[in-house]
Amino acid sequence: MSTTTSTSARPTWRAWTGLALLALPLFMMATDFTVMFLAMPAVTADLLPSTTQTLWILHIGEFVAAGFVIAMGWLTGRIGPRTLLLVAIVLYGTASTLAAFAPDAETLLTARVLIGLAAAAASPAAISMLRSLFGGSRHFGIAFAVLMGTFSAGSALGPPMGGMLLEHFWWGSVFLINVPVAAVVLLGGPWVFPKGGRTTAERIDMTSVVLSMGAVILVVFGLQEIADRGPAVPYVLATLVGLVLGTWFVRRQRRLANPLLDLGLFAIRTLRVTAIAFVLSSAAFVAVDFLLLQYLQIVAGVPTDRLGLLLAAPGIAAVLGTAVTPILARWVEPARLMASGVGLALVGAMAVIWSIAGGTQQTWLSITGTTVVSLGVTPLMMLGAQLIVTAAPAKRTGSAVAVQDISAGLGGALGMAFIGSLAMAVFGRVLTAGAADGLTGAELDTAAQNPGSAVAVAGDLGGADGQALLTAAHDALSWGTVAAYGTAVVLGIATIVLVVRGLRGARLDTAPDEPDASTDDTAHPDRPRHDPAPSPSAASTSAALEPTT
Repeated sequence: MSTTTSTSARPTWRAWTGLALLALPLFMMATDFTVMFLAMPAVTADLLPSTTQTLWILHIGEFVAAGFVIAMGWLTGRIGPRTLLLVAIVLYGTASTLAAFAPDAETLLTARVLIGLAAAAASPAAISMLRSLFGGSRHFGIAFAVLMGTFSAGSALGPPMGGMLLEHFWWGSVFLINVPVAAVVLLGGPWVFPKGGRTTAERIDMTSVVLSMGAVILVVFGLQEIADRGPAVPYVLATLVGLVLGTWFVRRQRRLANPLLDLGLFAIRTLRVTAIAFVLSSAAFVAVDFLLLQYLQIVAGVPTDRLGLLLAAPGIAAVLGTAVTPILARWVEPARLMASGVGLALVGAMAVIWSIAGGTQQTWLSITGTTVVSLGVTPLMMLGAQLIVTAAPAKRTGSAVAVQDISAGLGGALGMAFIGSLAMAVFGRVLTAGAADGLTGAELDTAAQNPGSAVAVAGDLGGADGQALLTAAHDALSWGTVAAYGTAVVLGIATIVLVVRGLRGARLDTAPDEPDASTDDTAHPDRPRHDPAPSPSAASTSAALEPTT
C-alpha cells in the first residue's frame, strides 16, 4: 500500500489531547460496567428491587445500546460526531446523577436506560471523532489501541475504585464519581474536538429501529419471567409478540434498499459462526460474574474494599490477554487459539465451582478461577472481532461490526435472563426449604426474591429466626452460583465445538480498509454479491467499547 502524506503526518498536540478526552468517557463506561456488579448487593438491600428489576437494572443499558447503536451511527453522520459525542456526555452525566440519588428501583432503572442511550451514542461518535483527529493510518492504529487499552484498564480499575467508594460512601457514589469526569470532557471537548466532518441527508428507517428494540426486549423479558415465575399468560404473550416483531423486522430488512441490519452478511460462514460463538460465550460468562460477586460479599464475607482490590486481578488478566493474543496469533491459527482460550476459561469456571461446592469458601481459589476465565475468553473476543470485520466486504464493515456488537450484547443479556433466572430460581427454592418455620409468608416471599433482600429480612428479624434465615440464604446463594457456573461450562463446551468445527482453516485477513484482494468480492466467492448503498458506518466501531471479559 502506498504511503500518502496523511499516513506520515505527525498528529498535533490537539489531536493527542483530544484522544485523552475521548478516553475519559470510555474509562467511565468501563468502570460503570464493572462497578454495577459490585454495588448490587447494597442496591438491592436499600431499594429492595424484585428479581426481575435486579436483572433489568444490571443489563437494560446493554439492551438499549444494542438496539440503538446502528441508529446512532446514522445520527453521527447526520449531525456530526462532535455534536453527538457532547450530547452523549451530557446525557451520561445527567443519568449518572439521577442514578446516584435514585429513591427507588424504578428511578434507578430509568437512569440505567438513559446511560444505555448515552453509551450507544458515544460509541460511534468517539471512533468517528478519532478518525478526524488522526488522519494517518499508522497513528490511527495507535490511537485505536489506546482506546481499547483504556477500556480494559477501566474494567481492571473499576472494582478497586468501586470497592473504596462503597467502603466509605453510599452505593450512589459509584455513579456520582462519573459526573466530574463528564464535566471535564464537556469543558475541554469544544476546544479540541474538530468541527464538521461529512454529514448525510439519508433517512433512517425508524420502523426498523422500533421493531428491533421491541423484539429484543419483549422476547428476553418474556422468557426471563417465564423462567422465574412460570408460564403466566402476560409473559407468554410478551414472548410471542416479540417473536412476531422480530420476524417482521427480518422480512422488512430483506425489502429495504438500505436496511438497518444487512442480513446478507450471514451468508458468510466465518461471520455467521463467529457471531453465534459470541452469543454463546457472552451468555456463559456474563451472568456468573454478578453471582460470584454476591457470593463473595454475602457468603464468604469479603469486605467491599478488599473485594474491589481482589477483582482487579480479572481486569489485569484481560489487559494481559489483549496484549498477548496478537503475538500468539502469529503462530497459532485463530480457531485453535480461540478454542484453547475457552478451554482455559472452563478450567477457571471449574475452579470456582470447586471453591464453592467444596464448602471451604476458598476466596483465593474463586478469584483465581475468575481470573483464568477472564484471560481465557480474551482470544475469542479479540480474534472473533477481527474475523467478523475482515470476513465482510469493506463496504459493509459497518454492518459486520454491528453484528459483532449485537451478538456480544445480546448474548450477555440472554445469559443474565436464563442463567441469572436459573440461579435465582435455585436460590428461592433452597431458601424456602431451609428457612425457619416462624417466618410469615410475606417475609419469606421478600427474602426469596434475591440475596440482598434475604440479608435485609434476616437483619430485621434478628434472633434465632434471623440467623436461620441468613444461614439458609448462604446455602441458597452457594447452590445458585454453582448451578450458574455449571450451565456456563456447558455453554463453553458448545462454544469450543462450534469454533473448532465452524472456523477450521479461517485466517485473519488484511484489514478491510487496505486495497488488496481481501476487500474484493471476487476474491471471496462465498460472500453475497449484492452491495446496498452503505449507510454511515461510524457505528461499526462501537464494538471497540465492549469489555473483554
